[in-house]
Amino acid sequence: MNIFGFRKKYRLINRVRTVLRIFIKHGLGYFFHKIFKEPGLRILRLNRVSLKEDKQYSSVAQRLCAVLEELGPTYIKIGQFFSTRADILPESFLNELAKLQDSVAPFSFEEVKHPIEDDFGRKLNEIFPEFAEQPMFSASIGQVHFARLISGQECVVKVRRPRVEETISEDIEVLTEISKIASKHIPELKQWNITGLLEEVGEHLKRQIDFIYEASMMEKMKVFYEKVNIRVPQVFWEYSSKRVLTMEKIQGTKIFNVSCEKNRVSQQIVKGLFQVLFETGYFHADLHPGNIMMTDSGEIAFVDFGLVGYLPFEKRKLLAGIISGVLKGNLPEVLPYIRKFFGISHRVPENFERDVGFLVDKYGSLPLKKIHLANIMYDLMRIARKLNIRLDSDVGLLAKNLMNLESICTRLSPSESMLELSKAYWQPLLRKGIFQRLWLGEFKNAVLSYRNMLLEFPENLEEFMRLTRERVETEQKISVQLDKYTKSIEHAGTKISISILILPMLTFLIIYGIQTLPIGIFLSLLGGFLVMVAILLRVITGKYNE
Repeated sequence: MNIFGFRKKYRLINRVRTVLRIFIKHGLGYFFHKIFKEPGLRILRLNRVSLKEDKQYSSVAQRLCAVLEELGPTYIKIGQFFSTRADILPESFLNELAKLQDSVAPFSFEEVKHPIEDDFGRKLNEIFPEFAEQPMFSASIGQVHFARLISGQECVVKVRRPRVEETISEDIEVLTEISKIASKHIPELKQWNITGLLEEVGEHLKRQIDFIYEASMMEKMKVFYEKVNIRVPQVFWEYSSKRVLTMEKIQGTKIFNVSCEKNRVSQQIVKGLFQVLFETGYFHADLHPGNIMMTDSGEIAFVDFGLVGYLPFEKRKLLAGIISGVLKGNLPEVLPYIRKFFGISHRVPENFERDVGFLVDKYGSLPLKKIHLANIMYDLMRIARKLNIRLDSDVGLLAKNLMNLESICTRLSPSESMLELSKAYWQPLLRKGIFQRLWLGEFKNAVLSYRNMLLEFPENLEEFMRLTRERVETEQKISVQLDKYTKSIEHAGTKISISILILPMLTFLIIYGIQTLPIGIFLSLLGGFLVMVAILLRVITGKYNE
């Protein structure tokens, strides 16, 4: 959509003006100074806005965070998304964006009741005899309430914030329009592909507001994590929809309040995360202290699966190779994996090997307890930013998740790093060869694929034969029609050729007969001549009407 066309929407333009005004208010208006000079953009020109002179907003990164907080929940979510992208933004911006808090005022109880009753066609008290009017917590996407089902089962109900889908769509549209304008006038922005990044953020947020997607991820992760003795709440599908998610209430305490052996707890969390990550590719992408609990029965539980990441098998292999090489201090072993991780196939950028060498030197000689995996990930992403290489967003999400997990482990087990705690998972792999287990998984997947192919072969063969028969029959029909068409053209050509030869004779006969012969004889001769011509055409061309 072109906001400068004749059909531009007033609401969109007004929102663009509001966003620009807030940028100017916080001292970031110089980004748009060049834009406002153009006559075609007069509609977006603003009166001078007083600059916020608060000393706490001294840096550009701090001012940007102030802008996002004032613009509202969607922009805070966008800021949080970019706080994981060390391949795009420098560390100063990452640190400030990571401070953004997704905490907003709760919406009314009537707005909670409406989607529940509307989606399930029943009164609230017919589904939940007990339902707390005050939310347990409220965020930009939705808020959570305690409830009890008819069966007596305690549960928590997550309800989507009213109009959040429309708000996110409108805000992404506004930012897309601003980025298109800015990219035309600020050349430095073109290499960032802001429009593509905003599309990525939009898809990221759409998944977060779809509670059916979140419920399906919970079911998937429940299967994975329960294999490593980590509990995930049960989803009550009967009372879950795109706007409402009803799940089991985990009875327990926050992870920092546990009284049992904290070292064992942190070790189990780390081992479980690595095992699920490298065996399935999936990981809980929002692991903070509020989302990890110790149940009353002594089990570790993960809650809130609004954000789940996935690392493809190839990326997992490359990451495992990088970790293995860095831990061994083996530069030749690391380089090929990092090249592939960055998508570098042929020409190696200048200083690439030197930067990787610094990375290896930095971690290769450290004891395991001093090596932080999240720092390795962020250092790799910083190299990517230096080389203008864009990585998958899930790589940044994983790095941020590992950093959060390391801070949790540090608080639970101050004397050990996350890699030290994960010895139970990593040491056998490093001792036997880190790829043995991964290759076994890949071989298993290949065998399963071939097995499925063989099981489906009879059905596929029958379908293939049916399609082949239909194709042959169709081609035969087309061939017959083409033969008829060709013969028709040949017959028509023959007729035209004979007609060209006979026409002068017929013309001469008519002129001569009219002038010299009686009318009766003339008509008899003419009729006989036409019959003879017809017989001749019939003999030469055959039955062309068949």
